[in-house]
Amino acid sequence: MWRIFVSAMMMLLLLVGVAGAQEVSQGYQIKENQINSEYVEGKYPTVDVDNILIKSKINSQIEKLVNKYIDYTNQQNTDGYEVTGFVSYDIRANNQNFFSLTIDCSSMLKGAAHPNTYTYGLTFDNKGNVINFSQIIQEDKMSGKNLYTVNNLTKEVLAQFGDKIYDSNFIPLNITAFPKEFYIDDDGNLHVLFQRYEITPYAVGLVDVIMQ
Repeated sequence: MWRIFVSAMMMLLLLVGVAGAQEVSQGYQIKENQINSEYVEGKYPTVDVDNILIKSKINSQIEKLVNKYIDYTNQQNTDGYEVTGFVSYDIRANNQNFFSLTIDCSSMLKGAAHPNTYTYGLTFDNKGNVINFSQIIQEDKMSGKNLYTVNNLTKEVLAQFGDKIYDSNFIPLNITAFPKEFYIDDDGNLHVLFQRYEITPYAVGLVDVIMQ
């Protein structure tokens, strides 16, 4: 049922997109771009599509995120912190309905045991518009299904990661809101992302919760 809801929500978002914009009829071609920066290395994707407006919308959002991280890392070094950065990505969905990806930005402070990594999620409809999580929540409420609630999120976290969360005797699981980052996969599954350390030890890595 939840997949049907996600599909219906996506169709509604497509209908209210930019008037007159040509929709993409299939997945995008992906170009991999190398980062050439003094303190940051790695790669990030951009899309290639005939529709210039769609291409600009998607690529500008990706490049804005990457450039902001590069600027942040440069500033850290200017301030006297010896930090190196690394950027990587995963394409989570690339089809005629939407394009979704995650971007990992990892900062390694000299002498630290491991890098500090933050994972961003970006999802676009087939007109290149960013899909915000608030839109998904609002459509869920309007449908009357109320699938995406904090209570249901807590249940899914316990079901999928219950043996990996912090010892509840010391740090009780207390989720009060959905995390900021999410993505949608090619099968229409909604994934919400808890960052490293947020509810589990660092060794667990990114906590990727599928809402069911």
